Amino acid sequence: MNRRLIYYIFLMFLILPLTVNAQEDIRREVTMYNPFKPSLNKASKINFLPEISDTSITIPEFRYTINARPFMPEYEIVTLSAARLQPDPQAKLYKGFINLGFGNYFSPLAELSITSDRSRNSRSGMYLGHESSFGKLSLDDEIKVYGGYMDNMVKLYTTRFFRRASLDANIDFNHIRRYAYGGDPELLPTTETDKDSLKIEYLNPRAQINIYTTRLDSSKLYYDIALYYNLLYQNSEYFQHLAGLSMDLGYDVKLFYANLGLGYEMITIPNLEDKSRHKISLLPSIGKKSTNWEFKVGVKVIADARYYYEEFIDYRTRLFFYPDMKLQISVIPSILNMYVGLDGEYRNNNASEIIYTNPFVVEHSLAGPVKPSLDLYAFLPTDTKMRVKGGITGYASVNTSYRLSIAYSMFENMVFYKNDTILGRGFVPVFDEGELLDIKAAFTTRISKEVTLSAQGGYYNYSLEYLDKPWHKPSWEGRLSVNYNLRNKIIANADIHGISKRYAGLGPDPYVLEELPMNVSLSLGLEYRYTKILSFWTRINNIALDRYYEWNFYPSQRFLFMAGFTYSL
Repeated sequence: MNRRLIYYIFLMFLILPLTVNAQEDIRREVTMYNPFKPSLNKASKINFLPEISDTSITIPEFRYTINARPFMPEYEIVTLSAARLQPDPQAKLYKGFINLGFGNYFSPLAELSITSDRSRNSRSGMYLGHESSFGKLSLDDEIKVYGGYMDNMVKLYTTRFFRRASLDANIDFNHIRRYAYGGDPELLPTTETDKDSLKIEYLNPRAQINIYTTRLDSSKLYYDIALYYNLLYQNSEYFQHLAGLSMDLGYDVKLFYANLGLGYEMITIPNLEDKSRHKISLLPSIGKKSTNWEFKVGVKVIADARYYYEEFIDYRTRLFFYPDMKLQISVIPSILNMYVGLDGEYRNNNASEIIYTNPFVVEHSLAGPVKPSLDLYAFLPTDTKMRVKGGITGYASVNTSYRLSIAYSMFENMVFYKNDTILGRGFVPVFDEGELLDIKAAFTTRISKEVTLSAQGGYYNYSLEYLDKPWHKPSWEGRLSVNYNLRNKIIANADIHGISKRYAGLGPDPYVLEELPMNVSLSLGLEYRYTKILSFWTRINNIALDRYYEWNFYPSQRFLFMAGFTYSL
């Protein structure tokens, strides 16, 4: 049996190679002459699935009931802790500062300001200021004169805060020293004049106290009441007392807001006039304001009793009436606002105001020093009988604001100045009547985060009754300013100021016209804030080709350089 099994296995191994060789001889290539299309022969098509249509309809029926009862959740009352409101941190309030500087022409500058600490009840402080110059100026190629000046200022002020009102009180003392260094070069002596004989000094202490409401509700009475005193002192013969009371009242009466201004002013010049001057003002008006418009209608009534130094010196009382109307409309809110107005103005022209405009109203003789002049205390009041005005204001963009105004006025006794007939050092007032067209424009724009550009200018057209030209008045003037602020660390500015040529009258009638040249000057300033309390600064003024004459025969200082520092206390 085993032997037979072995034969079978041996025979199978002999046949297996022959089978493999026979399979390798099979032809494996297939040639197709048409695309292969499978098909099923003798196949029967099967129909779609059958559909059943049910003709019976069954409507479901639901029955339910509502058993309403309140839901009483369990809760527990917990006490909430009070919220704490943290106030915004207040900026540090420095008690004052010291500012010291020095420039060419031997020009020192000093300022000291001290204020009280922050308080809810009161505020007090003082300010001391000094600015002077001791240099010489050239009137022409041959004559040099001492052209120094000195300004001293002291201010003491305090404010008391009440629940619904505030009380302010302040005392000021101004000391003004000037030298009448000007004059006609053809008449002045060639030798240097003693500067003490040209000295002009004014002492001007002032005091004021006023109480005013701090309520913001217009339905409550608004009031601002002030009492003031002003002394102008030159010497024991020439001095002036001025005292006054002013009241401004306002109240919202249903449809309109009613306003009433009252004022009384008294001026005494003991050694020059035997009667006091009195001025009474009555200024009633009504107005109304809304989001897009505002108007005001009122009248100004002024009664003035005084001496009039004209052809005949006499004491009389005059009444002045002026309209006081204004309408403002917001054409495009915040972008374009328009206003028109009609009013008038009364200016007393007292001596304590004139000295800050022209301090050279003095008398001078060939042999003696400069003396105070009676003309300083005899100015006539300027009466602007009517003034029609209008303009537009607004924002051209987020960073650009603008304003344009035009005014036409008719005036009487406008003040002009001409040199005296001796040496031309002093000035005498001249009064004229006429008309004035005044056009002014200004804009301010922020070019970048650091740079701000602003410009302003004015055009003035005078039509006078007697004078050919408006003495010492320009026909145009303008200013262009660029300010640079780098992170409040470096602050720089540059100003270009231009003023047209002007004219001045010289000599008795018929007077001679003197021409003051046009002037364009550049001023530069730079401040470096080393720390929050210490900064260094420098200023360069009067960079110009031509000299500037504020008054005829009175040239200003040329190139002025000053540097200093400021320290916060």
